[in-house]
Amino acid sequence: MLVPMGKMLEAAKRERYAVGAFDVVNLETARGVLDSAISLRSPVIMAIPEAFGDFCGLDALVNGIRFVAANLDIPVAIILDHGQSYESCLRAIQVGMTTVMFDGSRLPLAENIAITKEVVRAARAVGVSVEAEVGHVGSGQASAEGSGNEDHTKLTDPADAVEFVKATGVDALAVAVGTAHGLYAGTPKIEYDLLRTLARDVPVPLVLHGGSSTGDERLRRAVEEGICKVNIFTDMSVKAVQDIRVALEDPKGRAWMGSIAGQARASFAEVSAHYMKLFGSAGKA
Repeated sequence: MLVPMGKMLEAAKRERYAVGAFDVVNLETARGVLDSAISLRSPVIMAIPEAFGDFCGLDALVNGIRFVAANLDIPVAIILDHGQSYESCLRAIQVGMTTVMFDGSRLPLAENIAITKEVVRAARAVGVSVEAEVGHVGSGQASAEGSGNEDHTKLTDPADAVEFVKATGVDALAVAVGTAHGLYAGTPKIEYDLLRTLARDVPVPLVLHGGSSTGDERLRRAVEEGICKVNIFTDMSVKAVQDIRVALEDPKGRAWMGSIAGQARASFAEVSAHYMKLFGSAGKA
């Protein structure tokens, strides 16, 4: 069944587990994640970043996921991941997403609040949940290498987070506590003391972006400390590419487009299933 993300995460917060949000690039990768959710009886969040829209065909992909998910007996949310504007969030709502994330994390706090309030106002009118971000989760490569890239992580200030949630009324808040997007060049370091403070002071479910390659023990502890949603993409993508390379090297030349698409589906299913178990969402549907 298709649901907004808000109530899904309220249950996760109450029962102290996290729901995985898995970025997908086409219907086969989406079906792989749904395969795992069905098998494990897990709630699941299907995420489509705004940056993927040009090549994945946003309308078609959302409609395809809605078609598959509508008759399932597990809760499925579809979220616009890292929406960059009010207009892109409205478009996501119009094409059928049940949740939107407005990412104003690079903006001054007052501007982030102002735009997020408008997104919340529009989304509330049609029963759509809203996630936003305070602090900034940057790139693993840039953060670890100290390259001067502007995409560095900026840790979340608890006072800013409390002010932001009170002013906007968002359903969930993405926080920066040491993770990063993509592959890490070094070892990630999660600031658990900061996370504990945020979980204590911020009244809405907390979200961790940059979950891939952070490490199972670090992620397990992050969930224990109050994270209710974890975003995953890179680990699924890397696994799929590795497995497809093996298939293409088949000496008997048996690889064809159908088998390649099926391999992508299987790889996304394998990795997403691992994280559903790790986050404690298996059996929570």
